[in-house]
Amino acid sequence: MKLDFQAIERYAKQYAAKVCDDFFNRNNTISGQQIMKLSNVAQVNTFVIGDLYETWKSNTESFKSPYFNFENEEVKAALQAYMNTVSHHISVDREHFEPLLVNAVKNTIGLLLDPSKYFDDFVRESPEFTLTKDRIVTLAKYTKINSVFAKGLKDKIADENHVYVTTALSWLNELANHHEFESPDKYLEMLNATLAFKRDEFYKKIATVVAPSAASPRLTQSFFDVEHDEEIEPEVDTQTAPEEEDHEPLPTVAAIQAQIDKEGTPADIRIPSKLNDAFTDELPTVNDLLRKEVISQGTPLSDLAFNRQIKSIADAISLNQKFIFIGKLFEGDVNAYSKAIEDLDRCTSYLEAKNIMNKVLAPKFNWVMAAEEANDFLEIVGRKF
Repeated sequence: MKLDFQAIERYAKQYAAKVCDDFFNRNNTISGQQIMKLSNVAQVNTFVIGDLYETWKSNTESFKSPYFNFENEEVKAALQAYMNTVSHHISVDREHFEPLLVNAVKNTIGLLLDPSKYFDDFVRESPEFTLTKDRIVTLAKYTKINSVFAKGLKDKIADENHVYVTTALSWLNELANHHEFESPDKYLEMLNATLAFKRDEFYKKIATVVAPSAASPRLTQSFFDVEHDEEIEPEVDTQTAPEEEDHEPLPTVAAIQAQIDKEGTPADIRIPSKLNDAFTDELPTVNDLLRKEVISQGTPLSDLAFNRQIKSIADAISLNQKFIFIGKLFEGDVNAYSKAIEDLDRCTSYLEAKNIMNKVLAPKFNWVMAAEEANDFLEIVGRKF
């Protein structure tokens, strides 16, 4: 089953309104330390701090100017000290705080009800098909529920500055094979204690996390660098994979052949608009999509779903697959598809072909939005080598 995001948003707004009523009836503004103790759901508090951190970073960047040397070590140290001091004096009124709380509650529910989709979306939403180390570090810092996946990504990127999305997806696949998501049951009662709900309103499962113990801040650090809560031992639970939504079926081979007989060869046919429309469905999550093998650096070809070597990439692609790849991976452009196949067929090594796919085709056609079809395409290309 799919999450009901409208129901989640309604609950988040009601939850935020109730918590804000309780707090701002006694206070005009809220501080950083008060935020960390506001909700009995520690992840909600941490997500709010994460949003404030992003704003804090943006404000730091706004100081830079073409007229002054902000790379000077003395200037950098002074600016860092200033921003660290500011971070220990968070003061937000209700008007500006309540939207942050609503967003934090929505993200927390998503992380708990469908964690595989949460991490999957995080990776695939990376700009330009590239996931940076800074983004992974921030994820690990502010993700307390199912943190083994966030920390796992951080460990795997190590000293690299960035990786391609396909590589990060393969990491998530590996982590999913060795770890299970936390049970939401123990957190459910904590949410319910603040604002009652029924599980079916959101879908089936919901959860929260234990409230953190605030650490004493050191002014030599930023408030955002202080560890605000204790580690939580994960509990094992198996999330139910969301059901796929119904869509208009793709054209059959017979229907495509009839169109070819009537109008000409596939090179003369543009993908029908309805076929393109069929590709706007929600993408698979980590558990269902990433259990398929992803071709990435270090993956042996013998592990591919089809390991029989082929002589020609074009010949190994069925007619139905061809129309799917054109529509989903090449935006309906037959010429772009044909040129890509020719370029890949001319490659003399798998590394050369992989570089074309990762560095040219994937960013140009935004393959992150069609990860499943991209994986199928990569498997076929890999079989040639």
